[in-house]
Amino acid sequence: IPLLTWLKSICLMTQGKRGISALEIQSELEMKSYGTAWNMLHKIREALRQRDETYKISNIIELDGGVFGRRQTGNQTEVLVAVETKEWVDKNGRKKSRAGFAKVLVASETKKEAQDFVDNAVDKNATLHTDNSPSFANLENIEVEYKTVGTDKELLDNWLPWVHKFISNAKSWIVGTHHGVDAKYLGPYLSEYTFRFNRRHDPDSMFFRALGACVRAEPKTEHTLSG
Repeated sequence: IPLLTWLKSICLMTQGKRGISALEIQSELEMKSYGTAWNMLHKIREALRQRDETYKISNIIELDGGVFGRRQTGNQTEVLVAVETKEWVDKNGRKKSRAGFAKVLVASETKKEAQDFVDNAVDKNATLHTDNSPSFANLENIEVEYKTVGTDKELLDNWLPWVHKFISNAKSWIVGTHHGVDAKYLGPYLSEYTFRFNRRHDPDSMFFRALGACVRAEPKTEHTLSG
């Protein structure tokens, strides 16, 4: 595959909020094979995943689980998501907040999976905000604050605003850009979404950051990526 084709693919993947599908890449770059386009994008996603594995998130962290896909089709997958909350006081003395970096793991909402996720993704000095799920309430080696939110949307939005917005927007992106994703490959797609989310405030540099991630990534074969 020509180097210029790789560069164009990385650019197209990172320069729009909605990303790009393999079918669109095939058409845009006039590639003969859909499979080649699909494999290219998955190799790029693997590089982005490896890059984001190198850091941990810190300070106040919202943690929750989400479910992607439809139960009726047997294509449903559980995911754990953690999002930083960044707080500051503006020039008028008003307290404000926004989402910082996010980390995602395709895993069930169990105590073991949640503990492993926190150990690998979250700084030990952070404070977790969660709901009253038994899987989150008594996590070790980290401070946990939780509230019972039930179906109270206002309380839910005030306590865990960013993690639920992340999950909702990620679901919309998968349906809108890719028209659904096989559960087997959900992880790589979420790696791409998370990479763009974490660098959304600096879109001009996103291509160069993704290119750097691809240059430094440990090579993976097509067989490994396709499972």
